[in-house]
Amino acid sequence: MRFFSPMSVNPHPGGFAQRRISELPSVTAPQMREIQRVAQEDFGVDILQIIENAGRAGARLALGMLGGKGRGQRIVVLAGGGNKGAAGLCMARTLVNWGFVVDPVLAEVQGEMAYVARRQVQILKAAGIVDKDNEEPSEFLVEEQLANADLVIDALIGYGLEGPPTGMAAAVTDLALQSGRPILAMDVPTGVNASTGLAAGMAIKAVTTLMIDLPKRGLLEPHAKPYTGELYLADLGIPKSVHEGLGIRHPLLFSEGPIVRIRR
Repeated sequence: MRFFSPMSVNPHPGGFAQRRISELPSVTAPQMREIQRVAQEDFGVDILQIIENAGRAGARLALGMLGGKGRGQRIVVLAGGGNKGAAGLCMARTLVNWGFVVDPVLAEVQGEMAYVARRQVQILKAAGIVDKDNEEPSEFLVEEQLANADLVIDALIGYGLEGPPTGMAAAVTDLALQSGRPILAMDVPTGVNASTGLAAGMAIKAVTTLMIDLPKRGLLEPHAKPYTGELYLADLGIPKSVHEGLGIRHPLLFSEGPIVRIRR
């Protein structure tokens, strides 16, 4: 097994506007599910555009964490089969374009993935970023990829999870934790309850978490910090009127840019 010397990672990169927790609304997992439903069904917001916005925001934060320039740094993207996994795979494509070496790890059989995730896999296969003949890499290969990673992206399971990860997602989570490499979690660290901030068992321990659209209530709790690390928030492009129609009022969160850092 070959090992490289990973580069240092900045868990709280600058260049982003800041907001304090006291300024922000927060939502539970059921509220976030309803926001997404209304945005898609009543407002016609395209889920593929939501995924693209999330993926590019995640790539932008990863870029900042790795010094602001792609110089061949190695990133492993752990991707599940849902929306969060799709966003992670979109990140992979974007980060390759920006000069990083990216290894996507698919933690779901493609035939069981949601459409949005399968669509991203198809794009990565066409681009040569995912091996067409090796969708399920061996544990040994994943261990090697993680050991050589400068940064790991947790795009496994999102806010809908209410217990510990299972199956392939659990195995990959365990390998990521054993590797000791710094992790950027997309939206919610896998294994952490978005509404309570508690972990029912094994869970990702990220150095940084990029929440999507609105802060998840549980992640703002002090007991969630060992899992979330530093907190950032990204704009998904969901109209503010969607939030307001559901009784969630807030100031302009992204008036200074599409990503903000949240200060406890």
